[in-house]
Amino acid sequence: MPERILVVDDQEEIRDLLADILERRGSESVMASCPEDALEMMGDKAENFDLVILDYDFGAKMNGLEALTRIKKIRSDLPVIILTGKGTVPVAVEAMKLGADDFVEKNFYLEEHIEASLRRIDNLINLVKTSKELRREAEYYRKSLQERYNIVGETRQIKEVLNQVREVASIPRPALIRGERGTGKELVAAAIHQCGTRRRGPFITINCAALAEGLLECELFGQEENAFTGSAFREGRFVLANKGTLFLDEIGNMSVEFQRKMLRVIEYQQFERVGGEKTIKVDVRIIAATNADLEKEMKAGRFREDLYDRLAFETIWVSPLRDRKADIEPLCYHFMKKLAEEIPGVKPKKISPEALAEMMDYDWHGNVRELKYVIERITYKLDGDTIFPHHLPEDITSPHLAEAVSDDSFSQRVDGFQKRILVSALLHSDWDLERAAEELKMDHETFQELCHKYNLEKSEQ
Repeated sequence: MPERILVVDDQEEIRDLLADILERRGSESVMASCPEDALEMMGDKAENFDLVILDYDFGAKMNGLEALTRIKKIRSDLPVIILTGKGTVPVAVEAMKLGADDFVEKNFYLEEHIEASLRRIDNLINLVKTSKELRREAEYYRKSLQERYNIVGETRQIKEVLNQVREVASIPRPALIRGERGTGKELVAAAIHQCGTRRRGPFITINCAALAEGLLECELFGQEENAFTGSAFREGRFVLANKGTLFLDEIGNMSVEFQRKMLRVIEYQQFERVGGEKTIKVDVRIIAATNADLEKEMKAGRFREDLYDRLAFETIWVSPLRDRKADIEPLCYHFMKKLAEEIPGVKPKKISPEALAEMMDYDWHGNVRELKYVIERITYKLDGDTIFPHHLPEDITSPHLAEAVSDDSFSQRVDGFQKRILVSALLHSDWDLERAAEELKMDHETFQELCHKYNLEKSEQ
């Protein structure tokens, strides 16, 4: 999207000259002949402009410095270049004090000087654009984080995670979230951010496994213009996350050498952009996540122990879905409700006890993410109002049909049958353990032991 630049000058020939200069650089120009018109144009739409080029002398009308003061009150971060035909040092100094970003004298070399000023201010314009995007992103997160990152679950494991989230949320130290893929580690990170003192700041995420190391360094630390041949200035995620939280997903995929750089940044909260020499200081809360076996990686020398010690001020383990299957039902209804809110005409379905029993018996290797995709596809495609076993993917139901030719041992098959019997009894009794035990003509203590064995316990509400 091209830059939008507001030009304020009472001389038509100057406005035409500036319009030509801005058109050549691919910028969109908006013209005003006096400060009053410019201020009216800005009104509540100041965010639509990337730069103001403002004349100083308008005769008897409001002068440029007065207009500059009002513009900065409307939007303090908007860059302003002051033009003047009466270039004096006191005027230039006063303009800079009031927040002008450059000062250009109107003379025979105006075109050349304006182009040079625009080049000098390009980085600032890019930074302001980034800041605008960041403000929009922060506003989005403030409105939607609580809803979007709602952690759903009733099991003991989820209750423990939520307790840890509340305990660590406002502590200004790193946190490490561990668990298999698809368990919801980013949700936990966002919940920590949302519950803590930094919730009004940005929540910035990056997947460390998705980028080559050179690109990852530029993304995290930023890069100066021409850091590489023809490369543009780029602000890094650490700066974007200033006063907020930076979530580093798949931290275990970094090289040992890059881990050393990360350790310095996390420890001292300072770094240099790629291609730059200036040290930049930030105030960022780091939350990292991984599904890697870090203990194994440290023994093999592929993960630094000092980085692990720094990150693991608090470690939160997110259990796989197969170990908290009582969360499957509330998760299903949560995902159906959210889908119905997003897509007109889609309505949540009921889940038959038989279909739920099938889902409870499946191990969900993709964890909550896999469950979400399965239940959303069924909800979207199903015309009826109830989900039955034949609506489920074969991956979920076929293991039961093939049980007789399974490679599992005899004891594993017995365990599978036993677990399905327990699940069926729990569903029929609405998870009342005493009623379920009575239905199976089993003493309550034995029933509890079996539920614990197969991770079928629900936490106390």
